[in-house]
Amino acid sequence: MINKTLKSLRKLPQWLLELVSWGKSFKNNPIIGNYWLNRCGLHVVRVVLAQLLFRFRLLLLAPLVPAGDRRAFLRDGFVLKENFLPPEQFERLARELQVYEGEVREFVEGTTLTQRTFMTHDVRADLPEMQALAEEPRLERLMRYCSSKNRPPLFYVENLCNHANVTPRPDPQRDMHADTFHPCVKGWLYIDAVDDRNGPYIYVPGSHRLGWRRLKWEYRQSLEACKRGADRAPGRYWDGSFRISGAELVEMGFEPRKFCVPANTLVIGNVYGFHRRGEALEESHRMTVWMQARDNPFNPLFTLWPRRTGRVFEWVWGRVLQNLDRKKLASGEQRSFRGRFSRGKTV
Repeated sequence: MINKTLKSLRKLPQWLLELVSWGKSFKNNPIIGNYWLNRCGLHVVRVVLAQLLFRFRLLLLAPLVPAGDRRAFLRDGFVLKENFLPPEQFERLARELQVYEGEVREFVEGTTLTQRTFMTHDVRADLPEMQALAEEPRLERLMRYCSSKNRPPLFYVENLCNHANVTPRPDPQRDMHADTFHPCVKGWLYIDAVDDRNGPYIYVPGSHRLGWRRLKWEYRQSLEACKRGADRAPGRYWDGSFRISGAELVEMGFEPRKFCVPANTLVIGNVYGFHRRGEALEESHRMTVWMQARDNPFNPLFTLWPRRTGRVFEWVWGRVLQNLDRKKLASGEQRSFRGRFSRGKTV
């Protein structure tokens, strides 16, 4: 009992820090996951404050992007641009990534084999087309604005192998969900055309906005997420990535949209809005340049040095990935190899 108390005291500073940053686990943080605190509105207060600060930063960063893009992002929760790169540039980028050889992380979600490479500044130095994309002014400004943090995103290349010959595991990407309690963005530049054969992205337009119905839903989910022991359902849900049913979407007045788009389409989405990966009807591949920008939602400010701050975040996240890799490799959840992405059957 004494050891348990001492251990809790040692972790208290970490738990408090998570409370005022992007910490979201109701399971691992006893403050975030305290039933009585959430009954009094702890989770709801965090959600509302994060939204207010997000809108404040967007207002200050508005000059970065055209008014039409701002309206689309605020109204729908996403920006979609077909034929984003000039055709010749896109073809060079697609060829470069399809023959890329390097360090690849590989793991299974459902029947999908996911292959992903972290495209750091050093890796991009040997990939001129990937580096040109990372420096593309329109992309940089959009991501700096939509993230509300005025910094470039982290870049990955992601290759999905649908219906791969693997032992199926639970697939959290197929459930309709919000990534976390606060606004943050992910982006995809599709190297492959996307339709029902290879699993389109599905997003619920308008679900990123914090209306009264969404706020009541957040409150109910926070109380459910505080349950312990046998009352707790397994899965990622309790780590703050809340799942929502089709009936609940209808009750809130939302309708999902399926993104069947041609290659060379850019999608940037606020993943506080509900979304999921669509079902792939056949054995297929889907490659994207995948981007994410997540930061402390309670910091009212943003960086004045976008690229320098982006390099710092990239370096820090690289160290975090190394620690995650060790755990996942040891558990068998992930394997890493040096080579090319699997591109046997294309769509």
